[in-house]
Amino acid sequence: MSPDTTNGALLRSLSWEHERVVLVQDADSGLRAAIAIHSTALGPALGGLRIRPYDGGVPEALDDALRLARAMTLKASLAGLDLGGGKAVMLDDGDEARRPARLARLAREVERLDGAYITAEDVGTSTADMDLIAEHTRHVVGRTPHGSVGGDPSPATARTVLGAIRAALGALDGDDALPGRTVGVVGLGKVGGELAALLARAGARVVGYDPVPEAREAARAQGAELAPSAAALMAHELDVLAPCALGGLIDGERALALRCRIVCGAANNPLTGPGAADVLAARKILYVPDFLANCGGLIHADAERRAETDPAALERALAGAAARTRDVLLEAHASGRQPLAVAEEHAWARIRAARPAAARVAAA
Repeated sequence: MSPDTTNGALLRSLSWEHERVVLVQDADSGLRAAIAIHSTALGPALGGLRIRPYDGGVPEALDDALRLARAMTLKASLAGLDLGGGKAVMLDDGDEARRPARLARLAREVERLDGAYITAEDVGTSTADMDLIAEHTRHVVGRTPHGSVGGDPSPATARTVLGAIRAALGALDGDDALPGRTVGVVGLGKVGGELAALLARAGARVVGYDPVPEAREAARAQGAELAPSAAALMAHELDVLAPCALGGLIDGERALALRCRIVCGAANNPLTGPGAADVLAARKILYVPDFLANCGGLIHADAERRAETDPAALERALAGAAARTRDVLLEAHASGRQPLAVAEEHAWARIRAARPAAARVAAA
């Protein structure tokens, strides 16, 4: 029942440098989960709870949590938020009957962290799940709307991805208009489905794919064309490929085969690693870093955390994401570097500035 907390030496040996990782296993409920806190230099670590099957078991789930928590740190820093990065993952074995007990058990573990980590919605979770979690911990956002805050953050994520797509088109062509553009959306769930609808309403030709029939039909009703598979969609000639499902969609081999000009979507960690980014750059395919494009949900969650009741303030924050994307892309072009390198440089600079001098020396 008691969690194991991995020590800093182990994490440094894995080149992650996370502040804290908690593994939780509970025999009564069958819970197997991990909570990864990457950084609290700028504020509490905020990141969603992801529930999905992991064929590789706990090791694969832990690796996912570590990668996602690091991406959340970068996302929060670039968005100018006073937040660090964290993530929780729960292994899904299909036992829906024990799901409430597992959520409650994990929520109590979040409460024990005393605000170092704040959980929220992610893949496989909903506002109803966050409402249940809120019965056992104060440190949760993404709940059913209460007052003028809360609610599903997915539409906000879709909006900043749309803004990033426009910024990328503008950087390449000097024109961010969507009519006449073809955008492929892989994953038509809460965020991808909303993005597909926004793109179609803006005049883009949208080609989408999702393995879930209901998601496909909902996208079709909003004006999207449907591809028979993700591979078939990525074989299309596209202006933009928008990965909006799970991460790791594009490896080096797939990057060599893509027929698009821009990769920009909502999925966290859509590339398998730096090698894929290098292939895209060599082929003159503009990759917009995921943590730069998909920050809308985090901005929305932070507004709930701070009980921000002014809708205009949230609108300004969401609009600012597109401006930051544009600035990073322009700087990358002017300096001849990849946008990924420029975005990470800006994120780490803000984090280093927030650390005490002694911590900066130790991390050097």
